[in-house]
Amino acid sequence: MIDKALAVIASQVNAFLDRLPELNHLDHKIKLSHVVNADGTAILDKPLGLCLVNVEEERVVKAQVATRLSSGGNVVAVNPEIKLNLFVLVSANFDDYSTGLVYLSGVIRFFQSMNVFTHQNVPDMDDKIERLSVDLHTLSFEQQNHLWGSIGAKYLPSVLYKIRMITIQEAQTVAITAPIHELGISAGGR
Repeated sequence: MIDKALAVIASQVNAFLDRLPELNHLDHKIKLSHVVNADGTAILDKPLGLCLVNVEEERVVKAQVATRLSSGGNVVAVNPEIKLNLFVLVSANFDDYSTGLVYLSGVIRFFQSMNVFTHQNVPDMDDKIERLSVDLHTLSFEQQNHLWGSIGAKYLPSVLYKIRMITIQEAQTVAITAPIHELGISAGGR
């Protein structure tokens, strides 16, 4: 599910940048990619990289119990769905520094103009993804230093976004019980 969400976002960013005359010079402007190779060197074959840097569970809207009626009339218990927030880093890796800044500005313009992805505005979005909401996530200089240190790369011009909410529900049955048809309430003593 994460891969499908990031792929649709990359596709939408590329389509937006294609429509801008000053930014439609590259075939693939943004790619899902690591920031660095395994040896720590920058990946040079990508002008803009979209990299997942963190996944967090959204606990505020977490369901506690997930049950539903089966076609046979039984109550089926499944584990509650997991809602995830993704933190993605868009980094500009251009030989010409100012060109990288122009493209990075284009990405920021895109997310400013389209920060909610639904099936109405992105018809080819995977059916299992209900909605994605994208917010700019600002880091302090210290947090930014830690992020780039943990990635193992030298700083590149970049912007961090928080993408809400990927829902994962495998729907594997945990228990099956018969439904309750009547309640036995007595109105008398103890």
